[in-house]
Order: sequence, then structure tokens, then C-alpha cells
Amino acid sequence: MISLPFNAVFMLNGLYARQPDGQVNIAQFKQNILKDYKEYADGFFTAWALDVDQRLSVSDNRNNELTVLKGDKDARKISGYAACPASGQLKLLHAFESVHFIPIGNTPYQIRQAISSWGEKRQVISGVLDSDGMATVTGCTPNSLYEIAFYPDVSQREVDALHASYEGVIANLHDWLMNEWNTTIIEQWKAMAPVGDPRRLKQINDAFMAGMGNALKSLWDDIKMLFHVLTNLDDYAAMLLKFISEADFAKLKAQAKELLRTALLIVNDEPLMFFYASAVVCWAQLLPPTTVAEMISEFASGLLFDILLGIVLSGGAGLAVRYAVKGVRTVKASGGVVILEKAMQKLIDLSRGHALKRHAEAVEPLAVKGSATVNSSQKATVQIQSAAQGISRVEPDTLPIRRGKAQNTQVSESRKADDVSTPAKTPNDKPADSAQNTCTNNCPVSMVTGEELLTLTDGELDGLLPFPWTRLYRTSAAEIDSGLGYGWSHSLSHRLVQEGDSLIWIDHENRRTVFPIPSVQRPAITNRLSRAAIYLGDDPAELILAAAGDTPRFYHFRRDTGGGYLIAISDAYGNRLELSRDLLGRIRRLSSPSSRALLLRYEGKHLAAVDYQVYRPADNEEACWQTVQTLATYRYNEAGQLLEAANALGEAERYRYDAQNVILERQLAGGAAFYWEWQGEGKMARCVRHWANFQQMEARYLWDDQGGVTVINADGSEEVYVHDENARLIKQVDPDGAQTLKSYDEKGQLIAEQDPLGALTEYRYDDAGQLLAVVPAEDEPVTYQYSGGFVSAVSRGKATWKYQRNAQGDITAQTDPDGHVTHYRYTSKGRLQQISHPDGSIHQLTWNDQGQLIEELLPNGGQRRYRYDALGRQITRQDENGAIT
Repeated sequence: MISLPFNAVFMLNGLYARQPDGQVNIAQFKQNILKDYKEYADGFFTAWALDVDQRLSVSDNRNNELTVLKGDKDARKISGYAACPASGQLKLLHAFESVHFIPIGNTPYQIRQAISSWGEKRQVISGVLDSDGMATVTGCTPNSLYEIAFYPDVSQREVDALHASYEGVIANLHDWLMNEWNTTIIEQWKAMAPVGDPRRLKQINDAFMAGMGNALKSLWDDIKMLFHVLTNLDDYAAMLLKFISEADFAKLKAQAKELLRTALLIVNDEPLMFFYASAVVCWAQLLPPTTVAEMISEFASGLLFDILLGIVLSGGAGLAVRYAVKGVRTVKASGGVVILEKAMQKLIDLSRGHALKRHAEAVEPLAVKGSATVNSSQKATVQIQSAAQGISRVEPDTLPIRRGKAQNTQVSESRKADDVSTPAKTPNDKPADSAQNTCTNNCPVSMVTGEELLTLTDGELDGLLPFPWTRLYRTSAAEIDSGLGYGWSHSLSHRLVQEGDSLIWIDHENRRTVFPIPSVQRPAITNRLSRAAIYLGDDPAELILAAAGDTPRFYHFRRDTGGGYLIAISDAYGNRLELSRDLLGRIRRLSSPSSRALLLRYEGKHLAAVDYQVYRPADNEEACWQTVQTLATYRYNEAGQLLEAANALGEAERYRYDAQNVILERQLAGGAAFYWEWQGEGKMARCVRHWANFQQMEARYLWDDQGGVTVINADGSEEVYVHDENARLIKQVDPDGAQTLKSYDEKGQLIAEQDPLGALTEYRYDDAGQLLAVVPAEDEPVTYQYSGGFVSAVSRGKATWKYQRNAQGDITAQTDPDGHVTHYRYTSKGRLQQISHPDGSIHQLTWNDQGQLIEELLPNGGQRRYRYDALGRQITRQDENGAIT
């Protein structure tokens, strides 16, 4: 993908008011064009996908159709996961996705077992397709998941050949530009009449930038259209006959297999199309503004599409192409249009000598690199016939897999993140996801580590940045006392610890996430596997940590000799909660700008209570903060274990532990009690039985040493959970025997999921970890585009939803597939203020300084009002009919 700014990508800089140094500009084009593409396109050559629309079909020996899926973006492969059929035999077919049979032959392939039994080596089968793009593979393990890869290894020799091919094309484009400069453009400058009004020059320049800019923005849609035209010749016969003769059109149909093979590779070679488009931009910018003014309308009316189609037909298929600007034959053309037509005809004619066929041969190993997966599905056969090609064959009716044009060069923003991925770990050094994302059972026991992950919320600080006061008991933290007793942590117990050149973020769940120390050279570093990131703050002594979530929060730390301590929490709108500390360095108060706070009271080294406070003017700062309610109180034994926690109403729950601080019992205020039995001691203990003092709440856990656990429920049913070395769930078996399988990449991103019915869903990401596509087994894929790190478009089939956002990522405009636009407006603090619906109706919302909704004006004219108490709780609501509740 190409990153913004868009104009820089295509060197679209506007027109010259005076004659430029053409030779210098053209030399710079030749010198910089390849470098520019390599810089803006993520992962050039072996990493980028020269995506070709192709079909990968798989069938078994009985001609049963097998499902196939696309692949991950990082490897630029068609990939997925499914089961080998019962016969253990697969038939492969690799061809372009076209109404004509255009095989991709002699392609090396590799079939790799995706998920094997623990301790067993994954099976790998390699081979080469025949000249018709087919192969029969035997020996795969029935019902085992496999990945099929095409061109899994692209050699440096092939990359070098591709590189040399581009240099040859660029050199030819340079020569065309020089010829145009010396024979036509320089004469236009000599004959140019002065532009007397500078405003006229600005108008011409603005029109050129808009017209050419819009043409370039639609370039990749034009390329998709080119492919569609070439793979549906009869449907576009009228269009094609404007460029080639009837004889050549007949030849193109009759020899589709040979002629279109090269042409389709060229169409899908995005860098090549990029170079030709950039040459046209360079040519136009060398012209005098008055000449450009005569051809501006052409830039926005399919100019690039016509030029590229001509180049593909000429340089790709070897046909004689005639180019004519739209309307030239019916209306007398201006001088600028005639110049445009002649120049583009020369470019198209020259493309026949640009060795594009040899270039296509060089690009094929990279272009068709891909992988697919197999899965038994529907059963049928289909007859493929093409009288023009003389081909008539019956092939298995396998599901055609379009290696869709996952355009890598597009007007979209994808920042390649500085990522250092390592899993977050528990205090006993085991990988662990956040408690919210961890697979748990019952009350709740982690199915990854076997530890208890008891998370409780005792209160909340309301306001523009709501903050829940939560605490969590983690068995692996049994040796750690963070002020709430051994094993417990709370939502403010964050700290940074420096070890050598690394910083360890110990978060509110007592997980350890490792980062390199940020610097001016590395101001932002992500840890995608741990779903976290670290940034330099505005203050040199400040570091900011963030964790992924629906409502991201930023944790601000002040550096000290040991690492760093938490000083504030903020959101994307700059709403901020400040922390103050006592003389011992303990957190004393968490306060908001809306005059609300949580006060933490201690007895000795332990937290005794949390008070909700409001700010009212008084003689000194401390006296201004007045307690409205005590949200929670805590009591401990002499061993430092939390024995009791009571809420604002005095309702308490109690806890009992063994001598090593491992929880044994939890008793609720209502009398319900939960119990644990453990295997191992202290922080290494794993739960082997969990039950309660009421029926149907009992489970036993049988652990293995390969990340698996079997849960035996009270009714005798069993569940199985298996996690990988990064604490990601890879297998789940439900009590009814239904099995779900998942697979992840090295960054911990889910890339494939097989449901109990065998249907596969695949997930594709870009280099920044942004989800590009969700490809289900049967439905249309859902694709995503991004701008500024936020989703800007979602497409499913032919339907597309588009989004505009503010700097904080909130949607300001949403366009549905029918073109209806809904607008959203926000306050400076991030509260939704107005919704403007497509029918013109408006929904308005009013908020107070505390971030509380106090009034709504509905689209139908109705009005609602709300009131709150001192604790931020809603106490009255008046609806649009005047009724108060």
C-alpha cells in the first residue's frame, strides 16, 4: 500500500509558470521512480504481492468440491485451513480467473500440515504443477488441516530478473519523455502566449491538480476494470474494437490462452502500471499551462484507463492499437488534445518494444506466489468449453478462488509499525492474555494457566473519562502484595521496571509486558502479541503506555531510577485523570477536571477504603475535597491476606487462602460460596477442582504439559481447550463434541478459524496489523480500508460503507451502499452532540460539564431530559411525552 501524502506518491506537483529544465526533470523521473515506488509500497519485491486474479481449485478423487480460501497479507499468499478429504488425495488446478481457460503451469507447490498432534512433526508434500496447471497429490492425512502454497520460495535470481526488467521499462519511458520534450513540448513553450492574469494560471493549475488527481485516485479501480475487460472479451467487444481491428479481436479470442496470459500478468503488475501512469503525469507537468488547459477534461474522463488498456493490448498481447481521445472524430480537436493524442499513441506503440512479454516472464514467479486451503464441501462437476481455443474438458467443480486484486498501491494509509512482539507473562513467567481475552471456565479459572482470575468492580469514578475501580486476584501473583493483599491487584497498580535496555510494564492485572526503551529515534513501539504499545510523551521524562481495547486508555508514567510510576490516565480527546501521591509514594487520589475524585485510604501498608469525593471551595486544597460516599472497605489478617471486601451498602464477601496465599474459598454476602482445589503450590498451582455450595457448579480439570486441559463437568460431559505457546486458543471441543480450531501468525493475530461444521473463516492483515479482510467459507468476504489508522471503508460484495472520521477516530460521516450519508458531530470532550440523518432530520444531545446527558432533542421534535445525583447516578428521566420516571 502507498502511504499519504498522495501527491508525493505520483510526483504530482502542479504546473510550471515558466519553462522548466525538461532534461533535468526527466532525468529525475528515471532516477527516482523505482526508488519512490519501493519507498511507498510496503515490502517491495519478495514482500509485496504482484497480485494476479487467479483461481486455485482443489478436488478429491471423487470430484467432490473442496473449499479454498485466501491467504495472509504479510506473506502475500492465498492461505487458509481445512481438512484433507477421507481419500487422502487432492487434485490441484491453478489458472487465471477468466472465462477462458488460461492455466498457470509449471508452478512449484508445497502442502504443509497446518495443525498436527502435539509432539508430531507437520507433514510437508512438495511438487510442481504440469503445463496445464494441474497436479494430483496423494498421502495427506484424512481430516487433518493443510495449507497449500504456490511459489513458497522466490529466489533472488527471480527478483533480480524482475528488477532488471523494470529498469528496462523505465529507461524506455525516459526515452519517450525525452523525445516528447525535444520534438513537441519545448516548441509549445516557445509558442505559449503569456498568461496575463495570475488568477487564470492558478485556475488552470487547480483544475489540472483536481483532474489528474482524481484520475490517479481511480487508477487502481481502472486496473481492476482492465482485468475485467480482458477476461470478458465478448461483453466489451464494442470498447475493444475502438482500439484494435476486428481481425485482431478475433485473434485475441482464438489465442486467448497464449495472448491473455501475458496481458493479464501485465495488468496485475501494479508497479508497471504505476510507472506508466507516473510517466504520463511527468509528461503533462512538462507542458505549458495553456496547453494543459485544452486537455484538462480528458484527465478526468478515462484518460489513464484508455492509455493503460492500449499499452496492455499492444505491449502485452502484441496487437496493433489505435488511440483516439474521446470525441476527436466528431468534434474538431484543439491543439492540446491533438498533442495529447499523438503523444499517447507513441507511448502505446513504444510499449510493443518495451519487452513486456519478457517482463511478464520475469514477474510470474512473484505474481502467482500464493497458497490455499482445502475442505470437503459440495459435490458436482462442470463442463468447460471454449470453441475458439479448441478446449473441451471436464474438471471437478471446485470452488473458484479469486486471488482478488489485493491492491498494494492504493490511496490509503498504512504506517508500518515498529513492532517488537513478545507475549505478556504472569508472575510465574507463563504467557497470558488480558483477563478479558483469556478463555476461562466457571468463577473463573483460566484455561491457559490453570490459575484463578477473579475480577470484581467495587465502584466507579464517573465523568468525561469514566474510571471503574476494579480489583483482580491472580493465583500466579500469590507472592506479590500490591497494597490489597497477596495475589490481588487493582486498576491503578501500574508500574514500570527497568531491566537493562528494556522496560517492563507491570499492569493492573500483574502481567509483565516487555518493551525496548523508546527514544527520539524510536518514539513509538508496539508489542502486537501483547496488544500494547509504548510512546514518548511530550515531556522528555514521560512515557505513555496503551493497551488495545474498545475504549483505549493512555497511561502516563514519570521516569525514575527504577523505571517509572503512574501519574495520569487520558483518552484520545485529552480528557485526563490526575494521580496524586502521599509522602510514601502511594497513590492517594485520582481526580478529574470535573471536580470528582477517588480517595484511597490506607492502614499501614494496605488499602483500607476507597471514597468517592467531590470538590467544593474551602480554606485549603485538601479541605476542598469532601467525601460523598465510601465505595469499598477492605480488611486483612496478620499474614497480609485480604479477608473481606465490603461495598457502599456494607455488603461483604469473604476470602480464605492456604499458607502460600492460594485462594481456597470465596463467600458472597448472600451466602453462596465457591471452593478451589489445587495441584502444585504457591504461584505455580493449577486448579484441579472448582465447585460451589449449590448444585451444578462443579468442574474437574485434567492438565497436560502441551497447553491442553480437559474439563469434566458435574453432569459428566467434557470440554477440551488447547492453547499455543503464546496463550492463544487453538482448539476447543464443546460438551457435544463440536470442535473449533484456530490458527495465528507470529504476531498472535488470528488468521484462520474452523467452526464445528468444518467451515473456514480467514483473516488477513497488513504490515501494521490492521485487519484487511474477513473471508468466510461461503458468504462474500468483508474487506477493510484504513486512513490514519482507522477504518475508512468496509466492503462486502458490491456493497461498500464509507466513513469519515475526526482526529480521534470517531465517525463524522457514514455513507451506506445506496449513497445515503449520516453526519455526526461531537463536543470538544468527545461527547456525541448531533446526528444529521439522510432525510434531513436531526437528533441533538446536550451534556453537562460532568459528561452527563441532560437533554435530547429527537428527530421528530420530541424532547427528553435527565437529572443526576452527586454520585453521577441518574435519578429522573422525562420522556418526550412529559412522563417522569
